[in-house]
Amino acid sequence: MTYTKDTMIINKPSEKLLKTIEKLRIHKLSQVEKLRNMKPEDFSRRVILA
Repeated sequence: MTYTKDTMIINKPSEKLLKTIEKLRIHKLSQVEKLRNMKPEDFSRRVILA
């Protein structure tokens, strides 16, 4: 899968798709919060190792 800036519009999403997107959103928010709470030295060490 490749990254694109094009917006994809789904007119009638299924319930399963909505739940999956919600799980992805929650996961993303938790990862962002984890990065925000990281000390700068831990963050730079993690970026270098990755």
